[in-house]
Amino acid sequence: MPLTSSPGHFMAAEIAEQPECVRAALAGVREQAAVLAPLVAAAREVRILGRGSSRSAGTYAAEALRSFAGVPASGMSPAHLAWSQVQRMDGTLVVAISQSGESTEIVAAARRSLELGATLIVVTNSPASELAALAGPSQTVHFRAGSEVAVPATKSFTSSLACLLGLAMAHAPQNLSDAQAQLPQLMAEVLANPDATFTLDGTTNIVCAGEGFAEAVGEEGAIKLRETLRIPVASFETSEFLHGNINSVGSHTTVVTVGADLSGTSLAEQAVVGASSRGAATVSISSSTSSSAGHHIRLPEVPSQWVPFLAILPIQRAARAAALARGEDPDRPPGLSKITRIDAGAA
Repeated sequence: MPLTSSPGHFMAAEIAEQPECVRAALAGVREQAAVLAPLVAAAREVRILGRGSSRSAGTYAAEALRSFAGVPASGMSPAHLAWSQVQRMDGTLVVAISQSGESTEIVAAARRSLELGATLIVVTNSPASELAALAGPSQTVHFRAGSEVAVPATKSFTSSLACLLGLAMAHAPQNLSDAQAQLPQLMAEVLANPDATFTLDGTTNIVCAGEGFAEAVGEEGAIKLRETLRIPVASFETSEFLHGNINSVGSHTTVVTVGADLSGTSLAEQAVVGASSRGAATVSISSSTSSSAGHHIRLPEVPSQWVPFLAILPIQRAARAAALARGEDPDRPPGLSKITRIDAGAA
């Protein structure tokens, strides 16, 4: 691909490719269900490794594994696993997520988990990577997102969600059939809606909040906005935001809430009301027919586990548009690269 494109060209193209990328990822992971299901079923617990957008995907994975596989699942700091005195991990399934498969910190942590007796599954867009080699072909799940040029992850993020949903439902792959049949079209419908975005004029601080399956959207949305706009953006579980943190917002803050289910949407509306009363601009993203937010983006009514695939799209678009409005190139944010390599000796 040429590197002399106009600012934001690649990010726009990759946002648009997401429905078909998710379709491919769902089809691919379903083919691996017979191998993946016994690994999940045998696990005493699942620990998830990821950084950046892969960490956000890990939040989604933990929710999906708890909900559909009935196994305790949570994120784990790669640094803690790689460089501290962790004891044995027999009976633990480690899921290592990395777009590139070359993040030194994730590779080191995954290798250490094997040394400690864990079983490893790798979820990556690079099946020939160093990370994938640790798990082997049968235990590597491929994003199937193709090349991603823009530094901010878009299609690789939603493709990773598809892989992780498939992992959580590997014991009943027929349950993925509805997602395969409907989710790409629903994503395309959101992308075709010109109102499914929002502006960030005059904003110097942003908060993203979500609960349940929407928590991952809050985390990932905050990353996209931090990467492209280079301003402070916080992410919270909505219930945590309502516990004191809400008092930090004011007239130069935009609060973006995401609701994935009835409880989460109710909490999101409480956050909107509280933030609005403090002078903040508010954006609500949910399937609710109404909201007191200054701008409400209504999503189609879908199962809660599908919401992140739809809800992240308006945030991706808003991040790109706001960066361009500020004279930034969202494809190549200054100081960032596609692969982050951390020096283990300095950690």
